[in-house]
Amino acid sequence: MNEIDVLVETLKKPERKILGMMSGTSADGVDLVLTIVNGCGRSTKCSVERAEHFDYPDDLKREILDSMKVKALMRDVCVLDFKVGEFFGDCAKKFLGDEKIDLIASHGQTIFHNPPSRSSHPCTLQIGDGDIIAMRSGVITVSDFRIKDIEAGGEGAPLVPHVDYILYSRENESISLNNLGGISNLTYIPKGADEEDILAFDTGPANALIDLVVRRYFDQPYDKDGILSSKGKVNTSLLEFLKSKEKDYLLKKPPKSTGKEVYNEDYLPTLSLDPADILRTVVEFTSWSIYESYKMYVIPNGLDRVILTGGGCMNKTLVESLRRYFGKIPVEIAIDWQWREAKAFAILANELFCGKPANDPKVTGAKSKVLLGKISLP
Repeated sequence: MNEIDVLVETLKKPERKILGMMSGTSADGVDLVLTIVNGCGRSTKCSVERAEHFDYPDDLKREILDSMKVKALMRDVCVLDFKVGEFFGDCAKKFLGDEKIDLIASHGQTIFHNPPSRSSHPCTLQIGDGDIIAMRSGVITVSDFRIKDIEAGGEGAPLVPHVDYILYSRENESISLNNLGGISNLTYIPKGADEEDILAFDTGPANALIDLVVRRYFDQPYDKDGILSSKGKVNTSLLEFLKSKEKDYLLKKPPKSTGKEVYNEDYLPTLSLDPADILRTVVEFTSWSIYESYKMYVIPNGLDRVILTGGGCMNKTLVESLRRYFGKIPVEIAIDWQWREAKAFAILANELFCGKPANDPKVTGAKSKVLLGKISLP
């Protein structure tokens, strides 16, 4: 059976075994989640068989972070596209062993995101080419999920809300799922909502500035368990400066998205304060910016609880700060906090194979619903 025959047979299946792969803007590595997906749209059922995280090698992580800088060379980005694709493909092969699956769904590694809200000629770039992953793993691969939404006039983000609505909508409870990756993004699902009723957008930074401070002043990759930030005190002057700097984005109404093109080395001035105080202040600013977004756009509509996902869940200082801001509104950590987005892209790939558009124009600002993802054959 050749590759086209395999593709046709996979399209016909009512149930598919799909490996979701996700690397976020923190660029710490790739999450792999093996799922069984049955059905399409609202009838979708998804179960997780197993999951694993693979760290980027130090040199590859350094290259990825360098590629996010404005002066990155096109030659280096081109080479890196292949390197990340090879890494993803090798991780999939190692994770799967001899196990046979139907699809790989790879989000790729975002290194540049310039949506319509920031550019007259929008674009986005997720490296780790799907063809390379397919060749390395021997599995049909779906990738480049964001491009069609941007071409349709949307922000290209967030895309996970379609899956959130399928998996988490409730008749008697209004919830928000908030991912704390490099960037913080939320999906608000009112009780008894239709998909057109959900609200989703990037609130601003989550780990992006925190990680930057930790690398700059502590020479560590991240603030493990929030221990470093717990030793500092909030500097009022720095906090007010950051709040003022963030005001324009906060006041911009959704749909909106952002990224490390904004929250990078240029966002923070060079400071002579105690490093622990700088870090604690940035954590406070991060939690404040998240809460302010809720206060302006979510809480007035009714909110019963917030469910956190993403790596920021492990930063106890950040989580405690968020709970203090939200007060009586419960802030919980999801059981699948580490795997939610990788699982979501597995379901988005399944939607493509069902022929189901999976963007939400109200959320992204696109002019129409579109099919998401490109198909690469081994």
